[in-house]
Amino acid sequence: MSDLNRELYNFIIENKSKITEEWLASKLLDDPSFATPDTEGFLRNENSLLIEAISSVYIQDKKDYRTYIENRAFQVAEIRVEESFPLYESIHGFNKVRKIFWNFVEKFIQQRDEQVTGIEVVIWSDLMNTAIDYIIEIFAKHHHDYSQKVLITTQALITELSSPVIPIKEGIGVLPLVGNIDNERAKVIFESTLDQSSAKKLTTIFIDFSAVPVLDSMVAHHLYKLIVALNLIGVEAIYSGIRPELAQSILSLDIDFTSIKTYSSLMRALKENSN
Repeated sequence: MSDLNRELYNFIIENKSKITEEWLASKLLDDPSFATPDTEGFLRNENSLLIEAISSVYIQDKKDYRTYIENRAFQVAEIRVEESFPLYESIHGFNKVRKIFWNFVEKFIQQRDEQVTGIEVVIWSDLMNTAIDYIIEIFAKHHHDYSQKVLITTQALITELSSPVIPIKEGIGVLPLVGNIDNERAKVIFESTLDQSSAKKLTTIFIDFSAVPVLDSMVAHHLYKLIVALNLIGVEAIYSGIRPELAQSILSLDIDFTSIKTYSSLMRALKENSN
């Protein structure tokens, strides 16, 4: 690392508040609602840390500054996902910083005109662009990965909430299934039903299929395993609402449901097992 690189780094750090103010003013010019009194301080702090991350490229080895950038990118990506902040807006913000950051590098060059060579200018530009491009790449990756994690968690929660076991009296509950059931949802239903049946101390559960249009082989296997698992924890499972077309679909899957109590409707199942 040259003394001039250290001077450039110090110059940028000394002016990071000015860079941040210009960046914020530029963003507000594009979108006056970009910052609110509640978020303005946070945005200033985050941009200040971003400038430190970019500046580190002038004084740190590639491995060191990349580690620093990766840690920062991961933290900020999580925050942006949780805030539902669009990825394209974040990338737009990074590119705003790129332009303003380089303006301050040019100011430094003007102050050190006799000391700075053309080769050094090219190297500084390349280092800055490499750092920012790497930040955008890593940020976008973390943003995607964390978005997928949140999406999967949310989908599982929605599926679980869409398959509630409803207690109707002591020891008896009803699980009304609605809509298409894919393999992933069948797994959630399996785990959730066991947990809810145990937590609610059920001895009997009525599983109603009136609003389920079709079952494939994998889903049917999960539902068959559910009955076996419920029996193992002392809960009798009774199926209802299996329409003729659904019954034909089940029969074609070569799964033996003959040992399972089934009824044409939930009302009939409850009536026949009211004792």
